[in-house]
Amino acid sequence: MTVQEGIAQLSNGAHLTYLDTGAPEGETNYRTFVFIPGAAHNKCIFPSSNCQLTPDTFEPVLDITPKNVRAISYSLRGYNGSTPLSPEEAECKVTPSQLHKTHVSDFAAFIEYLGTTLKVPPRSADGTAGLTTVHWSKGGAIATGLFYFQSSNPKYKSLIDKYISSVILYEPPISNVYGMDPGDCANGLFYHRLNPPPEDPGFMFAKYVTGFYRHSPEYKKNKGGQEVLQYYRSGALEQDFQGYSKKVFEGTYIARILHWYLTDDVSERYEAAHEAFKEMAGSSVKKIGLLYGSDGPPEGVEGCWIGEKWLEEEAKKTGEEKLVVKEFPGGNHYIQFYDPKGFWDYILQMSV
Repeated sequence: MTVQEGIAQLSNGAHLTYLDTGAPEGETNYRTFVFIPGAAHNKCIFPSSNCQLTPDTFEPVLDITPKNVRAISYSLRGYNGSTPLSPEEAECKVTPSQLHKTHVSDFAAFIEYLGTTLKVPPRSADGTAGLTTVHWSKGGAIATGLFYFQSSNPKYKSLIDKYISSVILYEPPISNVYGMDPGDCANGLFYHRLNPPPEDPGFMFAKYVTGFYRHSPEYKKNKGGQEVLQYYRSGALEQDFQGYSKKVFEGTYIARILHWYLTDDVSERYEAAHEAFKEMAGSSVKKIGLLYGSDGPPEGVEGCWIGEKWLEEEAKKTGEEKLVVKEFPGGNHYIQFYDPKGFWDYILQMSV
């Protein structure tokens, strides 16, 4: 599989760097998978002087793309190769909702670019083919934003209807997608220890988010409850993973990469996310997938379960079954590194 690099010049004036496996040979009505990274992950966790232009987070996945589909990943605004953040955005002087709208505008314009410039096939009449958008970690906020803001921007709905057949979210974190408190586990290991930190804050965050957690059967059965407050293994400490992470880290502005939400009022963010999932459920997409690792960090695992609850509620109202939920055995937050083939197996099953 040959992965090519490009820079998308978007209709909203921004430009985004991307990786593309190209159209599969001999196929015309193929599926295209668009991979959307999370905060601090485009090209991860550790500061490095070896920043690359390419959005390497999904490179292990793109390298083994099945022959009958196309795969594309891109770098968000503010990362190497893409439009930089303005000084006000980098210093968190714009409102969270404004920065969220900017990221969603970029995503919508990127979808438009895929259709008009790269000529990816639109969705078929039966709702298949087209795009499957795969949102990892805070990349889930791109999905909620697209559906939440469509009421004020009809163009978004038109793009959804024309191109998107499936939406898949992998471990959307409750703090950065739903606007909730991140929970005892994240607080205990990272957030509440930042002042003063006993060690480098970035490395603390790395150990939390890359950890493998032993969730109890009861915790999983009840889909919540007492969290696992420690990891039994941390990817951040593994030599192979450190090599991977040094390729993908993009910068030092932890604050600004987290500074975007659907609403500016903290008390309204959870309900806004709920509304976004309602809009997603009521949209024309055929499948909505939620995927989590059996050993993933509680904040991402519970984020998946919240979305599942909301989408099940909507399915009861409409009688339309779009939801597919899967648990990835032994997976943590970085299955694209630990098991890219398994990741492909699951997302192919969860899309149309």
